[in-house]
Amino acid sequence: MLASPSPPVDLDEPPTRRIVDVALRLAEDGGFAAVRLRDVAQEAGVALRTLYKRFPGKDDLVFAVLTRELVRLEEGFHRRPPTGRSPVARVRASFQAITDFLCGRPNLGRAIVRAVAGNASDLSRQMSTFHDRIDALIVGAIVGRSAPLPAEPDHPHHRLAAVLQHVWFSMLVGWANGLHSPAQIVDAVVDAAALVLDPPSRPASPAIE
Repeated sequence: MLASPSPPVDLDEPPTRRIVDVALRLAEDGGFAAVRLRDVAQEAGVALRTLYKRFPGKDDLVFAVLTRELVRLEEGFHRRPPTGRSPVARVRASFQAITDFLCGRPNLGRAIVRAVAGNASDLSRQMSTFHDRIDALIVGAIVGRSAPLPAEPDHPHHRLAAVLQHVWFSMLVGWANGLHSPAQIVDAVVDAAALVLDPPSRPASPAIE
């Protein structure tokens, strides 16, 4: 049975920020396996009970790291929205940025991919937030920066974004296991997007004599 999600914490509170900063650095060095709560508390300069008060378990701290990184990613998109004359071009720019963000720090990127893919922890409920926020970035690329995002969750743009995210994430899992390069990840997503947004014209049927 899944545990109830812990109450949200203020990630900008100084002790909490130090805790998450240390956890992020440890994850960058050795993945989430290297994030040990006692080590985090010691390096952050807080008592272990202070850490547990904010993060009752390691899963809660992992989710805080994910949230911090998502905020950074969203801020980057806000400062420099994906550009391109066509939806496919903007989708490419978006997935290039997201993929670079994850794969540029391989240990952390692989840890995030495995945490999101695993769902063996109590994070499975919270992980829907990860997918929803990536979905919003993708839909924003499809519609363009000047257009409002469609509100209906079953809108074709959201459905396409979900499909593209599945393609992207399956390729990321392959990357995490040494099967794909970041460039191959982006190319696979763009190929899928182009089939829907810019399908090739069908050849004319041969005339029947």
